[in-house]
Amino acid sequence: MKRNIPSHYSYNFKLNIDDAPTKESDRLNLRILLPGLFLGLILVLLGIFELTNGLNSQSQLFDKLSEADPNGIYHSFMSPVVFDCIIIILGLGIITSLILSNLRYKKIFFDGKNITMVKRSSFGKKVTYKNKISDFLGVMLRIEFVQCGFMTQNRYIVELHHKSSDRAVPLYISTSEKNIRQIWVDYAKKLNLPTLLYTDEGILQRNVPDLDKSLREMADIWNLRGKFDPKAKHSSRIVLKETPNKIIIKLRKVLWDGYNILGILCLFMLALTMFIVSLNTQGFSQNFLIAFYGICSLGIVASVFVLFRKEKLVLKKDKIVHTHKYFLFSTKHDEIFKKDINGVYVSFNPATERYFVTITSAEKNIIFGKKLPIADLKWIKNFLIEQIICSD
Repeated sequence: MKRNIPSHYSYNFKLNIDDAPTKESDRLNLRILLPGLFLGLILVLLGIFELTNGLNSQSQLFDKLSEADPNGIYHSFMSPVVFDCIIIILGLGIITSLILSNLRYKKIFFDGKNITMVKRSSFGKKVTYKNKISDFLGVMLRIEFVQCGFMTQNRYIVELHHKSSDRAVPLYISTSEKNIRQIWVDYAKKLNLPTLLYTDEGILQRNVPDLDKSLREMADIWNLRGKFDPKAKHSSRIVLKETPNKIIIKLRKVLWDGYNILGILCLFMLALTMFIVSLNTQGFSQNFLIAFYGICSLGIVASVFVLFRKEKLVLKKDKIVHTHKYFLFSTKHDEIFKKDINGVYVSFNPATERYFVTITSAEKNIIFGKKLPIADLKWIKNFLIEQIICSD
């Protein structure tokens, strides 16, 4: 499913529409810019220092090795000059990319009725867009997967959705999901626009009068009753177990899933490394070996847990519980009472190009089935909706 997704630059942004007229700037945050510039500068200075032989030392590692073993022949993997130049170029690349990123911005102005956005790219002229609030289709909630230094994070975006992605206006951006759905709904109410959400069936719209209604209350509006065919067969990847007091939905383990392959490779590499080191422990201190084996063992345990972790939903009379099972014990991740559930969707993650089932309430989300194909997810979604709206 191809979508024209608008780009925003901040990681921490909020347009305070309660204090109109108001303005805000959507730009790369200083907490990303400054550490990146510092790292790039350090790499450049380090490369220059090494390239110019800053310590004026004529003795190198190969000289010491030759003194210890006159008959040995040693070659460097890479020319020191080439390596130093690579370090300098890497540092300059980081600095240049951050400066170009910082040149981009969106300046947002809100006067209570109209939104004006002044947009500037890294290269080119400024472009100004002015729209009435009624020109926008609704308030969209999106989740992006972003790289933040060495870490990856989810970026939660609430924006005014326009048929032209260039005119989409950010309202709220954060890397924290705390109260994100309530923030999304609050913007929609204040602007008197429907909420919008990408699902497997396209953009799902909920009008302002329906924002506080539960899924049970929305069943007739969305024509959900009788939509699930109880005779519809689910695939072998789904295990359904029914008891008098609860229904359990479990997922069979798919060994050759991408995440599992990564876990297998990690397990194999760690075990191989430990085996090779154990064959020749000479030259390593006892403290190093203890730390090395400890770290590798923790990595192996983590890989095994990834490989054998099973996910399941437990549908009880009044609530849905999300758990993970590890061998003989289970952990409860979250639970939502059925009366509080306001939606069950098949959502899309643009980072992994995968779909998953999302169960939402005003305060909580349950995400289930990230490794399943969309046909299985649709079956689970329809089954859950039927169980929720028919248990009132």
